[in-house]
Parts: sequence; structure tokens; C-alpha cells
Amino acid sequence: MSYDALVGQAMTFGDGGENPSGIGEQGFLIPVSWIKTMAKPVPSTTPGSLVTITSDYVMKTGKAPIPITALFDKSGITWSLQGEVLSKIFQQGLEAFVPSNSVDNLGTLQSLKNYRYIALFPKLDDSGHYFQVGSDKIAANITDAPGGTGVGPTGEVGSKITLQSYGLAPVLIYQGEIPPVGPA
Repeated sequence: MSYDALVGQAMTFGDGGENPSGIGEQGFLIPVSWIKTMAKPVPSTTPGSLVTITSDYVMKTGKAPIPITALFDKSGITWSLQGEVLSKIFQQGLEAFVPSNSVDNLGTLQSLKNYRYIALFPKLDDSGHYFQVGSDKIAANITDAPGGTGVGPTGEVGSKITLQSYGLAPVLIYQGEIPPVGPA
């Protein structure tokens, strides 16, 4: 893809605007194999169109997104540029810490480890939009899930799910609806 037709490229920041760090606590993992219709950006001539998804994910019959409730202050999304000269791609990362070792959480973690995902976590700017890690081209994978029972009276209990993907964009912005959660 050539970016020569884009107009309006600029990276700016305006004083006084909302720009909260972090991600919302209620996110979703959607196994790619459970998706009937994949949502993806439709690039036009604006920079924002390269990273914005306005269509909705449609799930296969009987499938639904998997809710992940993560702690705000121990979860987030990162990106970094990878690759050689004139051959760059963004590495996208998501860490979501879930502070519980309940049997349901441990069993869910066991079941999650070998799927490919679209991960959606809310932006904190009241837009109702989500950061998306993974795409129709390269899905996100769980690369690690360290956790434990904690040690002593101040130990940390739970699991930190780490997902990674690669893409042309630093991260995508999903503006569609979240498919219904629970059995369809």
C-alpha cells in the first residue's frame, strides 16, 4: 500500500483535552476461529481511516466473545516498530492482569492458551471505542501468562495474560458493537 494519496497527515496534541493513560478494565478476547464476519479498516484518503474499524464482528452460531476483567493499574497496550530499513512492521502487545485464582479463572486460562485472537479493550476517553490488538491479517497470540498465589501478606494473586501481534498500524481502533457475550 502506498500512502501517497493520504491528505492531512499530522501528529499533534491540543492542551486541555482528555488524554487518559491505560485501558478500561472490561475487555474481550475473540478467538478468530469463532468469527463468522471479520471487521477491518476500510482505508480512504485520511490517516485515521487506516486504523479505524467501523463495521461489527459477527460471531459463528453458539460462539461469543470471552470477557476479561483486568486491573486498570496493571494492564495496558504497547507497540513498537520492528524490522529492517524500509521493511517495518509494528509489534503490538497487551497485558491484562486478572487478580483471582478462582477455579473458573484457572480453567478459562487453561482453555485460552492455544487460540488466535482479536483482543478488544476500551479506551478511557468516553468515546465508547476500543483498542484492538490483532487483525484479519495477523491475529494476536497468548505469549505468556505468569501468575501465582502470592507470597506472604502482600503477595500478588492472579494471572497476567500477555498477547502479542504484528500489524501495519501501531494499534487499531474498533468503533463497532461488541457481539453479545454469553451463549448465542
